[in-house]
Amino acid sequence: MANKVEFTAKNVKVFSSWLKKFSSIDKSLLLEIDESDSRFVAKSYNEERSVVKLSTIKFDVAGFTVKSSKDPKRIKVGIYNIVRLMKIMDQFKEEEFSFTVNWGEIKDGESVEYAGINLILKNKNLKITVDCISLNVFKYISDDLFQTVISALDNPVAKFDLNVENIETTNQLSVLDDDEYKFLEFKNAANVYVSGKTFDLLLRENPNEWDGEENTITIYKEQFTNVDVED
Repeated sequence: MANKVEFTAKNVKVFSSWLKKFSSIDKSLLLEIDESDSRFVAKSYNEERSVVKLSTIKFDVAGFTVKSSKDPKRIKVGIYNIVRLMKIMDQFKEEEFSFTVNWGEIKDGESVEYAGINLILKNKNLKITVDCISLNVFKYISDDLFQTVISALDNPVAKFDLNVENIETTNQLSVLDDDEYKFLEFKNAANVYVSGKTFDLLLRENPNEWDGEENTITIYKEQFTNVDVED
């Protein structure tokens, strides 16, 4: 017997915009429904498949209200065609509709996965069912793998946030560099800077004494232009 997660959804344009970011990379997506943290989670490569990106959006921000569960799960939902799902949600316009995820357990020895079977979108006039695809289609990146291997550095790095102004200023300064210079360097010791060939921009001042080693993270400018503010 299938289990289910039940949402009430309305005006899900923000969710569609969030999904759209992944459609330029691949038509399919492994979407995770994290009931405990009330969020949708997706991990995907960038266009060059050189960077793994973790992206999340809260249920309420996406336009979803979840029916509370006594035993919240993290469910993996294989979406075959992102754009098709977006078009299906468009059929409900700004009216309220139910969004139900039917899921089942997949056991492999001692490990258990919770996998989506289908999605049912419905209001009083319309019902659409979307079948989920097998999880075997995707290479799953666990949170532990992402945090300890993919996004880990050997040396401690001061935490800092990139806000809208920082991102816009960095992109504007990057354009002033020579076209042949393809990289941005994020440097931190006491303070955090981003540097191109011709500029150094202060991103964060550290009011406390910093006893870690100076660290530098180098990324392609093209990758930085795809940074998402809400992430």
